Amino acid sequence: MLRYLLPDNLRPGTRPGALAHDSEAPRQHPLVIRHMSYDPAGATEADYQNFDQCPDITASTRLDWLHFQGDVPPSVLARLRDSFGLHPLAVEDVQNLGQRPKLEIFDDCLFVTLALPRRDAGNLRFEQVSVFASPQLVLSFHAGSDDITAPIRQRIQSGKGRIRHAGADYLLYALIDLIVDFDFPLLETYADELDALEEDIFTRPRQNPVSHIHHIKSDLIGLRKVLWHQAAMLGELVRSEHPLLVADNLPYYRDAEDHARRVNDLLDGYRDACSSLLDTHLSLSSARLNDTMKVLTVISTIFIPLSFVAGLYGMNFDTDLPGNMPELSLPYAYPVLLGGMLTLAVGMLILFRRRGWL
Repeated sequence: MLRYLLPDNLRPGTRPGALAHDSEAPRQHPLVIRHMSYDPAGATEADYQNFDQCPDITASTRLDWLHFQGDVPPSVLARLRDSFGLHPLAVEDVQNLGQRPKLEIFDDCLFVTLALPRRDAGNLRFEQVSVFASPQLVLSFHAGSDDITAPIRQRIQSGKGRIRHAGADYLLYALIDLIVDFDFPLLETYADELDALEEDIFTRPRQNPVSHIHHIKSDLIGLRKVLWHQAAMLGELVRSEHPLLVADNLPYYRDAEDHARRVNDLLDGYRDACSSLLDTHLSLSSARLNDTMKVLTVISTIFIPLSFVAGLYGMNFDTDLPGNMPELSLPYAYPVLLGGMLTLAVGMLILFRRRGWL
């Protein structure tokens, strides 16, 4: 029997926005805090292992970006909530992983949750990325072990493009675009597997790819259920008219939405390809079975008259009795009978060949 263990803050009757207590158990992903502070003139970057090491940024005049990579303790989330006035329900969503992609609009900030699909050893899983964006501060949380934000930090350090000259809304776009772009390499792996399965179906008919096809189709359905919400969330964000979103940056958000919808279109196409591959495999298997049955039927049909002749002349009657088969006493009865049977078999094969049954 399956049991679902709920965190303390999801127990029935728990007040909304409550955070679970810190656990003494070792965390799956150690926490790394990456702090970037930048403006058009330059950028500074530093990494910390503990939130107490982070500098005070409440009075900063630059755009500050704090990225939390790994498992964030509830005590740190509570300090962030109290220091920057974050909504308790949004902070609770950061802690409770597995949220569907969604958008929360507040007066002074935006909060989005994104789904980052990963595939390890053929198994599909999702990592959650959460982002708070306000005019002078961006807080992002990735419940994973790898550094996915390195490309954005490199662009900020190099000063190329408009990222250092734009505001927090452009950094929010860059994070969203990064997460959406991770979907395309993942989909390529499924496309490669489907191409390989298609080739195997036609070149290796003895293999049975049904379980592999069903596994891929199940993954694609799971991806579609999650990433559909991501595309819908981006559409809602574009239409939100929140004061944080600068009009000059809206085309970039629309481009990210277009990429997200393209991902969903690809998922629909690959899912249909799975169904087509399954139908093709079953059709080819049925055709091969029909061919086999046709050959066996022809062989059986040929041996029916041969069995009749062999059975007729194989009856042990006394040749001296009246009314017996006279052919049994002929000097060359055995070779004549074998020749007749061979002629009969060859004649039937020629007839079947002319009628297209072989």
